[in-house]
Amino acid sequence: MNDNLITYGKYLFWIFLFLILSNVIFGQQESKKDSGNSTDLVTKTDSTKDNVTSRDTTKAQVNFNQADTTRFHRDTIQDIHDDVGALDIGISRGIFILSSDGLLQLRILGSVRANFNYSNQDLVDYQTFNPYYIPTNINTNSPQFFAGINQTRLGFEVTRRTIKYGDIFIRIEGDFNSSSKSFRIRHAYGQIRGFLVGQTWSLMNNVSYQPAMVSNSGPVGGCTSLTPQIRHTRSFDNNKKMWSVAIEYSSPSLTVPDSVDADIFQVIPDFTGRYSYLTELISFRLSAVVSTISGRVNSDDLNYFFGIGFAFAGKMKIKDKGEIFFALNTGRAVSHFLDVFSGNNQDMAYNSTTNQFEALIANSGSIAYSQTLPKNFSTSIGLGIASISNSDIQQGDAFSYAYNALLNLFWEPVNGARLGIEFASGQRFDNDNSRGYSNRLSILMYYDF
Repeated sequence: MNDNLITYGKYLFWIFLFLILSNVIFGQQESKKDSGNSTDLVTKTDSTKDNVTSRDTTKAQVNFNQADTTRFHRDTIQDIHDDVGALDIGISRGIFILSSDGLLQLRILGSVRANFNYSNQDLVDYQTFNPYYIPTNINTNSPQFFAGINQTRLGFEVTRRTIKYGDIFIRIEGDFNSSSKSFRIRHAYGQIRGFLVGQTWSLMNNVSYQPAMVSNSGPVGGCTSLTPQIRHTRSFDNNKKMWSVAIEYSSPSLTVPDSVDADIFQVIPDFTGRYSYLTELISFRLSAVVSTISGRVNSDDLNYFFGIGFAFAGKMKIKDKGEIFFALNTGRAVSHFLDVFSGNNQDMAYNSTTNQFEALIANSGSIAYSQTLPKNFSTSIGLGIASISNSDIQQGDAFSYAYNALLNLFWEPVNGARLGIEFASGQRFDNDNSRGYSNRLSILMYYDF
């Protein structure tokens, strides 16, 4: 039965991928065939040139203003779903190249980013201030200075216009923020109508519900996980309301003791759903996930551990160009969706008495305020807290809870360029009430081309 589930899952993934690729390929052919009969699709400036077999490609339009780009359907991940962070590359930035038949648009986008920070403790993670890594029960400090360009980004977007299927959109974007500082994929997906296949933000994310901050994840409570997925979205009321459902893949995060003969792997994918309400003044989203951790302990039969999580996030505009942001997350055996616990083995704990794993409950929340200031300045402050409901089987040095506070100031001297300064402070508490404190001063400079 389990082998059949895996086989059917593989077939379903490849079928969806084939549909995307076939629509891109055959959509191009159909567009070329039908473009001569569609005057409202593309406005031709010279019908005589369109009949010439060999064209001068050096005269292709390689830069045009933002108004012209609206002829193409934009990336719904950024435009409609509002799944875009405050420091993501702006939708109008980049180099736009239009094909000679006017039916394909290529956007080349990138961002050169340099990050500098100084911490009074070595926190392992140099891209964001994560209080989970604060050392506890120590009397000496280990200051750390860091400088890097790991957040530098490069991406490509292709929009292909077809008559039958509408606009087909494909996006590939990556950065160098891997452990080896090599190029890694952040987004790689295709969209056709209401379907999406590939890797992008999980439906549990709240990337658009925190202000501009130098720390990647902002205050504790962020969820910015990227997952391979198959998603379907329906919108209503002029895109003010929408729901999405998806099959996602995420890796469970738990520690298997060396003395235990256990294999943990994924058999059943995650099932996620989200409802969103988006307006100019107030927006919010409610997300849910059902996750399954599969494995064998001591060579026994295959066991399934089910986890469930919920996320609620929102933002509200107030007078004088201010915004309030909030996020709440809770879940059982799904801590790997939360930035503060990602990769830190807090989904489950092993009970040596029963020879079984027990699920842990994770909670986090944050609130932040941002204000636009004169002379292209802006500022923000954010507070966050995260906790694990400790089990009796956990040791005294097990993580219990932590909080952080972040104060940011940004300046945008020209469009696409920013300078950000951040002061962050936080504390971590363990199960035995031992604690540690740390702070960090960070600077981020970048330019989006």
